Amino acid sequence: LLEVALPVNGEVSRFPLVRRDGAFLVLESVTVGAILDRLRSSLPKIVVDISVFDLYRGKGVPAGEKSLAFRWLLQDTQKTLTDAEVDAVGAIVRQILEKDFGGKLRE
Repeated sequence: LLEVALPVNGEVSRFPLVRRDGAFLVLESVTVGAILDRLRSSLPKIVVDISVFDLYRGKGVPAGEKSLAFRWLLQDTQKTLTDAEVDAVGAIVRQILEKDFGGKLRE
């Protein structure tokens, strides 16, 4: 127990949390861990969390691929986020999935 890191308190924001979702098709060989590591190291500090909430294989998904649905939460402690700031994060997520992992936005 002594080796476990203690949680660190952060500033509590008075401003609203924004949630966005996106589903992408990626090759079966691409790992969720690799994607999340890359996203977490590249996204701005207003992204307070990013996770995968769905994995789908089956009808509508080509053989050798899987559909991963991501959810990212954004919040600033100093102001309300603008639509442009929120959209910019979505564009970064999409760009990373497409360029680094060969992903395609699932519509």
